[in-house]
Amino acid sequence: MNLAPPNRSTPPAFLAWDSDISAAAVARQDGTPGWVSLVGDDVWWDEPRPHEAGRRCVVRAKPDGRVEDVLPPGFDARNSLHEYGGRSWRPTDAGLVFTHWNDQRIYLHHPDAQDPPRPLTPARRNVTYGDLYVPPSRDEVWAVRETRRDGVRDVERALVAVSLDTGAERTVAATHHFMTCPRLSPDGRHLSWIGWNHPDMPWDGTELCVAPLRQDGTAGTHRVRAGGPRESVVQAEWRDPHSLWAVTDPDGWWTLHVVPARTGPARPVTRAEEEFGGALWKPGATWFAPLPDGRAVAVHGTGAGRRVSLVDPDAGPAQPVLTDLRLPCTDFVHSIDADAHRLVTAGASTLLPYSVITADLPGTGAPGARDARVLSTSRTAPVDPAWLPSPTARAFPRPAATPIADDLGGPDAPVHAHTYPPTHPRRVTPHAGRPPWVLFVHGGPTGDHPMVYDLEIAYFTSRGIGVATVDYGGSVGYGRAYRERLNGAWGVVDVDDCVTVAHALVREGLADPGRIAIRGGSAGGWTALAALTHTDVFAGAVSFYGITDPVTWAATTHDFESRYLDGLIGPLPASAALYEQRSPVLAAPRASGPALLLHGLDDAIVDPAQSSAMARALQEAGLPHEHVEFPGERHGWRRAETIRAALDAEIRFYERIFGPPRGPAAETTGTTPPAAPAPRS
Repeated sequence: MNLAPPNRSTPPAFLAWDSDISAAAVARQDGTPGWVSLVGDDVWWDEPRPHEAGRRCVVRAKPDGRVEDVLPPGFDARNSLHEYGGRSWRPTDAGLVFTHWNDQRIYLHHPDAQDPPRPLTPARRNVTYGDLYVPPSRDEVWAVRETRRDGVRDVERALVAVSLDTGAERTVAATHHFMTCPRLSPDGRHLSWIGWNHPDMPWDGTELCVAPLRQDGTAGTHRVRAGGPRESVVQAEWRDPHSLWAVTDPDGWWTLHVVPARTGPARPVTRAEEEFGGALWKPGATWFAPLPDGRAVAVHGTGAGRRVSLVDPDAGPAQPVLTDLRLPCTDFVHSIDADAHRLVTAGASTLLPYSVITADLPGTGAPGARDARVLSTSRTAPVDPAWLPSPTARAFPRPAATPIADDLGGPDAPVHAHTYPPTHPRRVTPHAGRPPWVLFVHGGPTGDHPMVYDLEIAYFTSRGIGVATVDYGGSVGYGRAYRERLNGAWGVVDVDDCVTVAHALVREGLADPGRIAIRGGSAGGWTALAALTHTDVFAGAVSFYGITDPVTWAATTHDFESRYLDGLIGPLPASAALYEQRSPVLAAPRASGPALLLHGLDDAIVDPAQSSAMARALQEAGLPHEHVEFPGERHGWRRAETIRAALDAEIRFYERIFGPPRGPAAETTGTTPPAAPAPRS
């Protein structure tokens, strides 16, 4: 059903703003660098290539500043471990070892030779590898091997070692349904890993395991050294042959600990109420890197403010445990590497796109110590900062008189959000004017929305639309208690928190109460549609590959998240009534406004049938909506043409529900007409 513009006698003064930020510019923004590594004097990382069919290419920066591709054209350093993918490449003495998306095999490539990459593992349709790790002094790569038997739910996983010479493969350990972070001790005598089982997710409870390494290269009997049913270890690295660093949360915050390898309790190194870790969505994620002298460098912080510090677990009483390294970023990717003299990570701020950053470590005697150097930024042409909004981190008080206030932290538990006002170098909000706003809802739902440079947000704010990104209860970055506010209450707490933010924007005179929309992807799509169908606050909702029917999603989604809803809503069939109460599909006739549904047809995490079911429900109720499907896209947009088409559809949707722009300024909005990949509507 096509959406018709509302009949408004006085069109708004917003949405007619012209903008230099086009959909094509957003699509050209390469996105976030991925895994990083120091390789001698070089720095290696991988980056997305939207204009190369969305592949990820490994590149290296030479000491003279030259940046060149390590991965040849046609190869894509990704894998489908847990469907979201794990660490996909590592440098070795022989070159680059990586997983190739097209066949999920492990390859070895000599970047300075003329030979093409050589496959190490056989071609098998039901096997993938991820979370690659190259143990020191061993001519092999370790990985998590995922074998699918009959369908997406019958899955076996194991830690395996693959010879870099012959490709011979052996199983090192197979102790848990999910395993990650294999590491070999410095003396080569022990190995460690992290494991967990259904129904836990890795942020619920995991176990740090240590075992002797037998002469045949397999693990002996293991001991659990940290973690448990209510403790989540998300990263562990060997500090010396007798102890490990670990990020775990026995006190409700992911903090650094030193863990004896054999016996004895873990010793907390940091005790501040801030996070030194995060949700382990992608196996191989790292939030700290150990140094040869027993110290470490670590990313830490809360909400909108994160930094990198040098960590000294043996600092004396008068010495700081943490020394801020003052990198020019407020958020960082989940990958960091370091050696005795320098570190590398990738980060962003409100004026700096996600970029690879390297810095010398203090106390090394190196010239320019602590000076950060930016090695990469987006390939997009620079945007005049005058077009970029200045966001504000907010903590909105929750009203006392809500059905869930008493059960979930009371009114003193605030809702965290970041607000981005409409921003234009030549236009201002009319006196006493209230612009339209859109609430951005992150996915996960165990995720967050960093407050950083984001051209997608600027695309809307430069057109006169305010944006608020909501870190609702359930988000990471604020401790376990805030994260677990969502337990048993998905579709209630997240919706209530978004309503709280919307009401606050109206109460403060920032937003027009009749022109607030909500949008989100995946779990964020669920929240957007639940808010549309269970409240009367929002004028419309946009869902990207969102969940609409929790019963069918729980029955059909991939293995990693197949028991996720046990904690978010409740186990089935006992909680079937709650699933029905919160289902956007079943509540579709009560929608408070139109919906835009967008979905990739190759999505293995949220079946496209979820959006189709919502479209049918709205159609049967006679309610306005638009449904667009993108062939070849999976869970998230990777191709430039899809990004353009989705943005174009979204801005047209807001023009319709907020009121059509008119006047001279409306003739050129700066939006480049998209070359859509034959979307099906």
